[in-house]
Amino acid sequence: MVIRRASLEDAAAIAAVQVRTWHAAYAGLLPQEHLDRRTIALRTAQWNDRLHAGQEDVFVACDAHGTVVAFATSLASSEPVDGFDGEIGAIYVLPEAQRQGLGERLLRAAGTALQAKGFQSAWLRVLSDNTQARRFYEKLGAQVICQTTEEIDGFAYREHLYGWRDLSKL
Repeated sequence: MVIRRASLEDAAAIAAVQVRTWHAAYAGLLPQEHLDRRTIALRTAQWNDRLHAGQEDVFVACDAHGTVVAFATSLASSEPVDGFDGEIGAIYVLPEAQRQGLGERLLRAAGTALQAKGFQSAWLRVLSDNTQARRFYEKLGAQVICQTTEEIDGFAYREHLYGWRDLSKL
């Protein structure tokens, strides 16, 4: 598997990974109508905008055929989180590509990109009920910063914020 920076041409592939992974990871944890609102067409438009804006580093993992099977993003913290200056905005790995080390490699690429820009630390959000993701971040040294409730599309759900105070240890 190859990890590389995303290009503008990757928007649809990133959207497909995000939607498929979102549906697999959150089935039974979020209302189906909430999941159904996340379509590949909607996400492709959003990723076109995000990639054009260039405000975040986006990395993709591609299989032997060049197909995007995972991605991660990093950026300056989008909101104030005490003691953290960077953020891991997203990390998604297709179910069939999980447990191959891609998530860890992508997370490290995102962390390295933040460090190259002078950031010292990073945080991310994870759905509290997503125990698989929480174990993954904890295994890589992330510490719980706090718990919060987020509202999206009128649905409130619990989240944990995790972080690395020292990106050199990621």
